[in-house]
Amino acid sequence: MAAKSTTGSKSKKTPRVLGSLMAETNGGGSPENVPGFNVFRAATAGFDTSYVSGPTVLNARPDGGFYSSESMVSVGDAPAFSAKPENVIGADNRVRVNDTAMTPWRCICHLEVQYDRGPVGAGTGFFVGDDLIVTAAHVLVDRSYYGWEEPPRRATRVRVVPGRNGSLAPYGVFVCDVPCHDPKADDCMIPAIWMEIGREKEEQAHRKDYAAIRIPDQVQEADLGKRLGYFGVKDVLSEDDFDGDMLFVNTAGFPQTSDKPYGTLWYNAGRTSAFDDCFVEYMVDTEGGQSGSPIYFYDKKQDQRYVIAIHTTGDFFNRGILIGGKIFDDIKRWSKR
Repeated sequence: MAAKSTTGSKSKKTPRVLGSLMAETNGGGSPENVPGFNVFRAATAGFDTSYVSGPTVLNARPDGGFYSSESMVSVGDAPAFSAKPENVIGADNRVRVNDTAMTPWRCICHLEVQYDRGPVGAGTGFFVGDDLIVTAAHVLVDRSYYGWEEPPRRATRVRVVPGRNGSLAPYGVFVCDVPCHDPKADDCMIPAIWMEIGREKEEQAHRKDYAAIRIPDQVQEADLGKRLGYFGVKDVLSEDDFDGDMLFVNTAGFPQTSDKPYGTLWYNAGRTSAFDDCFVEYMVDTEGGQSGSPIYFYDKKQDQRYVIAIHTTGDFFNRGILIGGKIFDDIKRWSKR
């Protein structure tokens, strides 16, 4: 790993960007603050707003079954899977996002994952295009149960809830199949190393901890990403992005811990502390379940929210994988932008 810098990953290279689509979207600009006006109703008009349950299992499925809003038996919090547990740094400074129907919160999705075996899991993802949601690879390919000496548990279906707020799904619920884990297939959006076996593969995989899922055509609501909005993406940071030597970043995700209501969105922000050629570390609070969350900053000059990293792991400093080089190329290709 390259030596870390505490002053940021500044470059004189011309950054490549994929712009966000937020300010122009349905209700996502800046509605006037008029007392009595129901912003939530205006923002969710035309969507299949519904209520969803927490993690549940079929009586006949001791392996975990799948999440459902029907008459199932609740089992409480399902385990959250990550390479290392995300950490709250010092006092927990996160705040709950109560109005998830607005941007950028509605562009962040709660992901509930059914694997080919074993219990269900959960993570976070975010829109970067009309039908593409980016997340961490380990949310879709779980190595925590069987390690790297055995084949991993692989996602077969993912329930996607944009802007989830507890049991409320303001923009509906979408179930996406994840049938492809063959790296040779055109529609595979998981790096090949996550399907390989061998303890020596683990460190390499952590440097490729990114993946994506696509909203199927048959469940799309007239280009969902265009209606909800999506984040911009930036692969190289310039001098203009920093305030002196500091880059201030934001994140929000769906923690899966006993002290937070299930399916609620929590926000935090802080400064970056170190960069290398692959990762960025930041003094931002996160917990298990927030893997796959966007790490983004707001560019005031461009009026854009740019994601620079995908949250993956945590220790004393929490860490995300930088979106640069091949990762940027893959996201651009997958999002067809």
